[in-house]
Amino acid sequence: MNAYQLKTRPVVIRKELLYHYNELGINETELVILIKLLHAGETSNKQPSIESLQQGTTLEARQITAIIQNLIQRDLLNLNVRKDEEGKFTEYMDLDPFYDKLSSILTQSDITQKTKQNELDFNQLFQNVEQTFGRPLSPFEMETLNQWIDVDQHDLDVIQAALDEASSQNKLSFKYLDRILLNWKKNNVKTIEDSKKITQQFNQPKMKHTVENIPKVDWLNGGSPDGK
Repeated sequence: MNAYQLKTRPVVIRKELLYHYNELGINETELVILIKLLHAGETSNKQPSIESLQQGTTLEARQITAIIQNLIQRDLLNLNVRKDEEGKFTEYMDLDPFYDKLSSILTQSDITQKTKQNELDFNQLFQNVEQTFGRPLSPFEMETLNQWIDVDQHDLDVIQAALDEASSQNKLSFKYLDRILLNWKKNNVKTIEDSKKITQQFNQPKMKHTVENIPKVDWLNGGSPDGK
């Protein structure tokens, strides 16, 4: 095999495994053997020989055996003995425990990452609100902000859009913001794009026989795109 073939043939190893193998409780040496087992499992679930796992490494046979035992103890590998197609008793690999454990780790990692991102997004929104109002928020205002998120389930981007809408009309107050969000909720606004469509719909001049100038929506006094 020449250099070109080596460069163009793909190396198929899940990057998630490379990034999270330490959370499986294995070290770099054990990772190499696990990858060899995964590779062998692509063609047959028969347990590969110690010699084949040893090939290309500096490990002794007893070290390979110890690694396999460690993988079993860590619930990453099961070995079962049953008859093969020739009627001979053969060891078969079960790598499902590895995939289940890695999947669980990745799920928890996603949850942790999402939680961190939500905290960053909330802090950014909090800073934006204080900067727009030009002062620190009162305890009541902070409680209201949390209620919009936790109770009313408004997306952070939608709250930011409501803040921009109130600022553009020079009517900065939490009462006015609350009214905007209430009207948007009535109109099933769930994203920032939805909020833009509702605002454009209301502010767009309506054509009858002549063009009438329609004032911007007064959310505080119950304005809404449907006039109710």
